[in-house]
Amino acid sequence: MTTNSSRTRARDVDRSDTCAVLDAALSDGQITVDEHATRTASAMTATTLGQLDLLVHDLQKATLRNAVAKVRRIDKIWYVAAASVVLAAMVGFLTLSADDSSPAPLPVAAQGAEPLAPIVSSTLNTVTASGIREFITRYNNKFGTTVIDSANFFDDHASVTRAAAISPNLEEDIDFRGGFTTSEGSTSRSASTTTFDLATVDIDKLAGYLAGASTNLNVPDAEITHISMSSSSQDPRISIYASNDLGASGSMELTPDGRPIRLAPFTPR
Repeated sequence: MTTNSSRTRARDVDRSDTCAVLDAALSDGQITVDEHATRTASAMTATTLGQLDLLVHDLQKATLRNAVAKVRRIDKIWYVAAASVVLAAMVGFLTLSADDSSPAPLPVAAQGAEPLAPIVSSTLNTVTASGIREFITRYNNKFGTTVIDSANFFDDHASVTRAAAISPNLEEDIDFRGGFTTSEGSTSRSASTTTFDLATVDIDKLAGYLAGASTNLNVPDAEITHISMSSSSQDPRISIYASNDLGASGSMELTPDGRPIRLAPFTPR
């Protein structure tokens, strides 16, 4: 019998399972939005099972069992659903390789994406391209800048971390729920922190990737659950996360101007 050690190389499906666990932990309040974003980013770039285990070892075991079991339960259902997806999206469908060692195909922006008419309502769905565009406009009008450290977007709210107005050596958190609320406290901020300029996001190309999430991520009837934008220690990038009611989930990474970086599609077992 073969056992996996912490040094065993991780597969895309292992990374996807870990992201599912983190999604569940966020939904039931075990981790914060910022912890979720940080751990998910680490999971997507992890190379060994040991690195993935460190990201979920402090979570309640029930969450781990339920999240992974939920993914596994769709195995048989998946093959029927996948056939429908293939027929409906013959052009541009990304075929997944059965060889885990093969690099995943890069995402392709969908044509004829959502209309990007300006949104004027106070409540925004910020996991849509038009919602993010309106958010950027409101953020710029409110603070006079489009530069941030990081941002996380959900369907009913968004959060931003940036250099504090009183000093670039401090960082502050801003919560958006139709309006902006700045946190009362602040923490220290490294002078080497890499910023992200929201004005550099190509909204039209982002709309195409969001519209093509089901096909690109191999997730039928995918819903966008989370979009993050940050630079951290790497180049500026946009991360898109999607899942469906059957438990399938996947993610992709793009540059702000719409060039694909990485794709982690759902892979049925």
